Amino acid sequence: MPVSFPIAPRYRHLPRDRAGSVSIEFAFLAPSLFILVFGLILFSMQYSTRIALTYAASEGGRMALAGLDDDERRNLARTAVTRVLAAWHPLVDTDRAEISVLITQDGNGKLVTVKIDYTDSRFVKLPFLPTLSSNAPVSVSYLITDPLG
Repeated sequence: MPVSFPIAPRYRHLPRDRAGSVSIEFAFLAPSLFILVFGLILFSMQYSTRIALTYAASEGGRMALAGLDDDERRNLARTAVTRVLAAWHPLVDTDRAEISVLITQDGNGKLVTVKIDYTDSRFVKLPFLPTLSSNAPVSVSYLITDPLG
C-alpha cells in the first residue's frame, strides 16, 4: 500500500499552478542559448579575420605584379598588405601579422608568393573555437611572365 503524505490546504493548488514555469524553462535554456549566440558571434569574427587576411594577401600579390625588379615587388607587396590590414584595424591587429614575400624563378617566369602568418587569440573565449594560429597561413601565388617571350 503506497504511503501518502497529507498536503496542507494552502499548498494543494501548486501541482496545477503554471505561474513561474516560463521563468524556470528559461533558466534551463538560457545558458545553451547564450553559448550558441556568443559562439556564433566569435566564430564570425574569426571568419571575418580570415577573409581579411586572404584579401590582404591577394592585394599584395596583385601589387607585386606592378614592380619592375624583385626589390620593388617585395616593397609594393608589403605596403599593400600592410595597408589592407590597417583598414581592418579593429578586427585585425597588424602587429600580429608576419608578412613574407618570396620570389622564385619558375620555368615560365617568376613566381611571387605572398604569405601571411597571423597569430591572434583575442577572440577565443569559448573552448570549442579554434585559434587563428592553428590554421594554415594565408598564401597567394602569382606567376609573372614576359609576354614578349
